[in-house]
This record gives sequence, C-alpha cells and structure tokens, in this order.
Amino acid sequence: MGALKGSISVRRYVVLDKLPAEARKKLTKGLRAHAFVPVDPRGDAERSVGWVDLHDGENAELSPELLFWNGTDGEQLRVTLRIDVLKPPAAEVKRQTAVRVAEREKAEDRALARREKQAIKDEVARQLRLRTLPRVRLTDVVWNLDTGVLWLWSQAKGVNEAFLELFAKSCALKLDIDGPARWVRDAKLGRGLETLEPTPELWAGFPGVRPLGGATEVA
Repeated sequence: MGALKGSISVRRYVVLDKLPAEARKKLTKGLRAHAFVPVDPRGDAERSVGWVDLHDGENAELSPELLFWNGTDGEQLRVTLRIDVLKPPAAEVKRQTAVRVAEREKAEDRALARREKQAIKDEVARQLRLRTLPRVRLTDVVWNLDTGVLWLWSQAKGVNEAFLELFAKSCALKLDIDGPARWVRDAKLGRGLETLEPTPELWAGFPGVRPLGGATEVA
C-alpha cells in the first residue's frame, strides 16, 4: 500500500495537462467507470485491475467524500490501485494432470494424444481455479490537484505500467515521471533552470561524511 502503512517505496509523477472544468465531477466519474471488479473464477480472465477506496481495499463504491481531501499544501485525490491475479499454482496443475493422464491411459490401455492431454489439463486448471484465492496487490495513489504532483507507492514495473494505463483511461490526462531526466529536459528548454539547486546534504553532508561544501582543493 504505502500512503497509510507498509512500503515507503514511491514513484513521483507530474500531471502535464491542466485539470478540466468541473474537475471533481469528471474525475469521480472516470474513476467510478474503472472501479475494481473481482475476477470471476468461472470465467477466463486471470487478472483484474481497478480503483478502490484508500482506506478499504474491498470498497469499490467510490464517492467524492472518499476520493478528495484537503491537505496542508492543497487539495488531494486519494485512491488505491487494486490488481488481482487468479491463477492456479502451475506445479499443482501439472501434478494433477499427470495423475489423471496416467489413470486414463491405464484404464484405456493406450497412450493419449496431445489434444487429449491438453483437454485434461484445461479441466484440472478450471477445477483448481474455483478453489484458488486471488493474489491481491494494493498500491496507494495520492495526487495533489493544485501542484499536479502525483505519488504512486510502488517502483515495480508491472504496477507502474498498469497504473499508467488505468490512469489514462480514467482521467484522460498526460503523466510524466518526475525526476532528474525531466529536470534536465526542462533545464535544456530553459524551464525551471533557476529553481535547480544542490540539496542540503550536498553542502552539509551526512553523518560521518565530510561535507562537499567544506572540501579543500588539492594541489
């Protein structure tokens, strides 16, 4: 999760587009349109991605009261990205398939064809799927609507890709990773160059490390 508890691993984004008119209404509508829907164990889909309440990962009934907050530095949109994966353990599928194939070959006194083995494997996977619990991953999102800065509490590639895809569908706004690469691009284009300055640690140093600001030049 991250925003309230758990991992502090975070990736920062910047929303490049301006907010639309009636932003709260449109953002709420977009998030609700892509709210989380559980994976159907009787279906074929293995993965489901959607939005849930920041405080309750089981609640996909999103309302403005749950989504919008007044923070110390501006209004925030707070929500959680939920990713469920429902897939039977491959090792168990393989084990049970081998047992059933052996039993049938013994009963029929013949070797089964590849398609017959595949049919048995598919049936084993279908039955196990009904008894398998999904793997649930919750990742918090906090978006400062006034500054345009957005925090996603995960560095994982798959989570970030799922987030970017869902955010584009839900909000129809462009995002960019906020970090050194973006700062350099802005500096080259003459934007924000005057705001770039060394961090306090560069001059004050860290405990036990000589500050760079106090370094002497070696002859």
